[in-house]
Parts: sequence; C-alpha cells; structure tokens
Amino acid sequence: MGQFGYLLPALIFFGVFFLTGKDFLKATAAIMIAVTLQVLYLKLRQGKVEKKLFLTWIAIIIFGSATLLFRDPAFLQWKVSIINWIFASILIGNQLLKRPPIIKSFMNAASPEGLPKIPDKAWMDITYLWAFAFFSIGMVNLYFTLYTSVTTWVNFKLFGVLAMMFIFAFLNAIYLNKYVAKEAGKSG
Repeated sequence: MGQFGYLLPALIFFGVFFLTGKDFLKATAAIMIAVTLQVLYLKLRQGKVEKKLFLTWIAIIIFGSATLLFRDPAFLQWKVSIINWIFASILIGNQLLKRPPIIKSFMNAASPEGLPKIPDKAWMDITYLWAFAFFSIGMVNLYFTLYTSVTTWVNFKLFGVLAMMFIFAFLNAIYLNKYVAKEAGKSG
C-alpha cells in the first residue's frame, strides 16, 4: 500500500476532528471506519493485508473502542506511543536475535530494481536509528498526551509526528548516501 494509503485514515481523522468543531469521538469513529474499510478492501482485492496495516487496525479498533466506550480520548492518544514502542521493540529484538535487519528487508521490498551494496553494519545502524525514532515519537507523544489539550495533541499528531518521521528519514538518507555514492562511483 502506498504512502497515501497510510496517510488517508489520518487525514480523515483530522478532517472530521476540525470540521465537527473538534469532536474527538466522531473523529475516532471516522478513523476506525476508514482503516476497517482499508483492511477489507485489501483483503478482498489482494487476498492479504500487510502486517503493519493489520496491527494498526487492531490497535485502532481496541483503543478506538475504549475511547468511544469511555468517552475519553486518552485511549486513542496512548495508541500512538504503544504502537511506536512496539515497532521499536521489534526492531531491537530482531537485532538481539541476530536476524537479518528488518529495515533491509523493507527497503528491498520497496525497491524492486534493487538496492546499492550497503554493508550489514550500516543496515544495523539504520535499524537502531529507526528504533530510536519510534521510541522517541512514543515518548514525545506521551508528553503531549499527558500535558497538553486534545487539540494541541491532534496538531502534534498531524504535524509533529510527520516532522519527526521526516527528520529521521532525512538522517537515514544522509547516512546511507555515503554508501550509495560509493556504489555509484564504482559503476561510473
């Protein structure tokens, strides 16, 4: 699923939140419906659902249901931290088990034309960087969840998380660029 597919439910959430006068419950119901429709569409169209989307859907259903049932946005707000901490734990756990770097597998899947030769040490470094990124996003989200208004948290979720992901992706690109440039120099 393309990046827009991952952003669409979030855009629906933010749109409903701001169009309904900052009604968190309606926005929560909207994102639950949007992700459920995505999962159903992919299951019917491709016969399978990507693990990341499936885990996100389960989390949204669980935390979104609690948010609606108890009429408390904290449940959905905590989902951001918990999911990011799970991703960080998976990346670190994978490294501790001495398995091939997950990030390398993702990049290979996303780049059918192939990747430049990048040493496994660099993939491990990138894995640790992304684990740190996910952990950091979870911690910053926790701050916004506990110490700011729901509207401020929504703005953080929209702009802050996106900015943090962009920064970490930019750091990845800078780090990997030396290997890509070295590979290009060999073939040129």
